[in-house]
Amino acid sequence: MGLVRWKNYSAYFFDEEGGNDYVGDFVDTLYEKDSATAARILNLFIKRLAEGKGVTQECYDQHLKGIASFDIFEYRDKSTLLKKQIRIYFGAHGQTKTLVFVCAGFKGSKAEQNRDIDTAKQRYRRYISRF
Repeated sequence: MGLVRWKNYSAYFFDEEGGNDYVGDFVDTLYEKDSATAARILNLFIKRLAEGKGVTQECYDQHLKGIASFDIFEYRDKSTLLKKQIRIYFGAHGQTKTLVFVCAGFKGSKAEQNRDIDTAKQRYRRYISRF
């Protein structure tokens, strides 16, 4: 196994304490429709973070893409059952060692994808403004 990123980081689902869990709700819905893909996402990515292991370089190379200079990342996967591409956006906050999951959905048009990225940036900025 190669280099590990975000080892000992915690995962935070944006505004979950306010009743909003944008990414968690998406993964729950995905699990109902394609449990194998949802389980792969949870095992490859979120479960490893919860255990303090971080994300392997192989997972990073295959599924993650940095977006601009905003410390925002896009997790990419595909549901072969639903024949849809999945996008999960999160920020990496070094000060608190937290990955902040801010937005998730199925890949749409370029305009929809740009809106999702803008939403992710706004939510992440709101998160870091708390510190």
